[in-house]
Amino acid sequence: MSSLTLLPRRALAALAAVALALLAVLAVDASPAEAVRPPGIPSTATAQSELNALTVAAESHGSTYDRDLFPHWRSVSGSGGCTARQYVLKRDGQNVVTSDGCQPTSGNWQSDFDNTWTTTVSNATIDHVVALSEAWASGAWAWTTAERQAFANDINSPQLWIATTSANSSKSDYDPAEWMPVNTTGLRCDYVKAWTHVKYLYDLTVDSAEKSAIQSHLTTYCGSGGGTPTGCSGSNTTAGTITEGGTITRAVTLSCTGSASSTSSVTVNVTHPYYGDIQVQLQAPDGTVRTIQASSSATGNFGSRTYSVNLSSEARSGTWTLLVTDTYSGGSTGTFNSWSLSI
Repeated sequence: MSSLTLLPRRALAALAAVALALLAVLAVDASPAEAVRPPGIPSTATAQSELNALTVAAESHGSTYDRDLFPHWRSVSGSGGCTARQYVLKRDGQNVVTSDGCQPTSGNWQSDFDNTWTTTVSNATIDHVVALSEAWASGAWAWTTAERQAFANDINSPQLWIATTSANSSKSDYDPAEWMPVNTTGLRCDYVKAWTHVKYLYDLTVDSAEKSAIQSHLTTYCGSGGGTPTGCSGSNTTAGTITEGGTITRAVTLSCTGSASSTSSVTVNVTHPYYGDIQVQLQAPDGTVRTIQASSSATGNFGSRTYSVNLSSEARSGTWTLLVTDTYSGGSTGTFNSWSLSI
């Protein structure tokens, strides 16, 4: 498009664009960093092997369960005297401030289970991925009190997850045949791998419905056993300013087996008054770059646009990078809002 023709209307839009840019910067500054999941989540192959090794048995002794039989939120080794709960809140939170080196007074915490961030300490609960009552009915009824305390305060395995009070309540003591977290990128895969690993570490049994569900989830969300995972998608919602003549990049990392679809879907949300100024490219994990929208003389706000892309020559797994470029230098910046990829 002609810069001589568009310069006046771009000049009129400049003040509004600057305001949008400032808002975008504020949004980025206020956004918490990427969440941290618990340590020790195994590979898919390891989780599959561990699942195969678990003993299948009906749950028992459920009527004799008492939470007090699992001494929990005790001081743990290597934490400086902090309880397991305090340690996990500090380890997996962002910008955590404590009053005494242990008890958090402020910070940001992500509840993976419902994909929610909270800044309220009391709303950041710690969930046992394998619930204490589930462990009891799966073999912990025969443990010593010391063994149950070690299980309830295990900070080294993927047993302790941050969860909002509502997510914790929703999950309750259900197993993967009865409840699963929201389907954000890689979460359900990590969740069932964590569940399986904890059961394996502590030699706990699984009932037949539970094992069947775990296998199904491993196949669906992790691609275990040669299956092709469904729901292979991800998104990046980190906002940013697209400067005139500049490029902004945002990455999405997927963990899925098999090849991408010939009808893969890419959705991009950008605020920019001149749609035709924007070039959108997708870089595959192997470095191949595809232009999915070239710049043009088109006008009107960019908004949210979805593209169907043939990615069948690419493996799904790896880091996919979106490159959004404002190809025109003359007055209007834009705001990158989000993008998502389903392959």
